[in-house]
Amino acid sequence: MKKFIKIYGERNTNSRYLSRLIHLNLEAEELPGTIPKFFADLQYILPGKEWIRNSFFQMTSHRNLGWKHMCPRPADELAEHRLIQKGVAVVTITKNPYAWLLSLHRRPYQQYHTKQLTFEEFLKTPWIPAARENLDRGLSSPVELWNVKNKAYKQLRSIGAMNLTSEGILTSPEQTIDQIAEKFSLSRKSGTFINYQQSTKGDQKDTEFYQDYYLNERWRSELSPAAVRTINHALDKPLLKSFGYALLPES
Repeated sequence: MKKFIKIYGERNTNSRYLSRLIHLNLEAEELPGTIPKFFADLQYILPGKEWIRNSFFQMTSHRNLGWKHMCPRPADELAEHRLIQKGVAVVTITKNPYAWLLSLHRRPYQQYHTKQLTFEEFLKTPWIPAARENLDRGLSSPVELWNVKNKAYKQLRSIGAMNLTSEGILTSPEQTIDQIAEKFSLSRKSGTFINYQQSTKGDQKDTEFYQDYYLNERWRSELSPAAVRTINHALDKPLLKSFGYALLPES
């Protein structure tokens, strides 16, 4: 019987890289987490920028468990979904919040109006979620977005979800695939691990670049003391610690 995987991960957390690794190495199919190219093309032709994507996932969530960047439904509710009951494996990805916030500032997706803000201004700007994000209110800041989404990922452990970190995937992609295969009883496509070296962002950066940038924390040089103070004030400290991260010093 064919095995299926659903990935939930915030924007800029290596979800596309993990998808490539799963496709190359495991006998499993990922449930779609993005819209098909046809609908993406329509978004740039028809009026409005987000309603096509929102409508697509509203109509199809019963067969794909929603947008990969959404806030997952509560575990007890998701446990009743027919796909979970049929054995779909759930994997979540969490990224160091300081590095993730820098990435989100560079690529704010549907929050277009924040592109002209400095990073310090961005950190204090309310986040207006898309309908497909499954958040019933606006959030006070992008930092709160990290708190809310990752708290939702953690509670999915009760239905057997696997919580990965972006840094863990980059540190050892082969071990990550082995862990997923073991936890969900998935077969490997071959005895040889196949990595995906190209950038999933369509630029010239490769896996080696991202490993150096994130694992050696090159991003720290982009943080001002004021930005660190703002982030530290808003972060959910117990949640941060539960994923193996620590607060950065403010000076």
